[in-house]
Amino acid sequence: MQVTKQILILGLMVALAGCGSDSPSSPQPAPTPAPSVPVQLAVFTDSGFSTSDVRDLQGEVVRFDVANNTLIWGADGRSFAGYPVVEGSFIRANKQFQIRFGTASGERRAYFTETATGTLCDIFVSGGVLSITGTNTPVPGS
Repeated sequence: MQVTKQILILGLMVALAGCGSDSPSSPQPAPTPAPSVPVQLAVFTDSGFSTSDVRDLQGEVVRFDVANNTLIWGADGRSFAGYPVVEGSFIRANKQFQIRFGTASGERRAYFTETATGTLCDIFVSGGVLSITGTNTPVPGS
């Protein structure tokens, strides 16, 4: 019995030895569930210019998967449900957001805007949660 206790204690000591590491562990992003069907990116077109990349106020890129009605965060590929493309340029069933075109640094671009105001939105992800904030900034070069 004494030998069994010593083996058990020794085993616990070995197992716990790895827990006190000085090297910090890097946080792991939350996994994105696999889409129910293959991704099909929306393509937005204006005056012969077509793109799947849509930019926000900060120039960050999002894309829209029309097969799964998701917004794809360009920085890391995470998907967020509930963002269908409606009638080619509106986002969400209530058409709350709209893709509009402008020009920045001589380059034609698509922008994520509020439908009612026509101004750019700021999109960000924090703690795995997508947030969209309206601004009073117009689409550049529109």
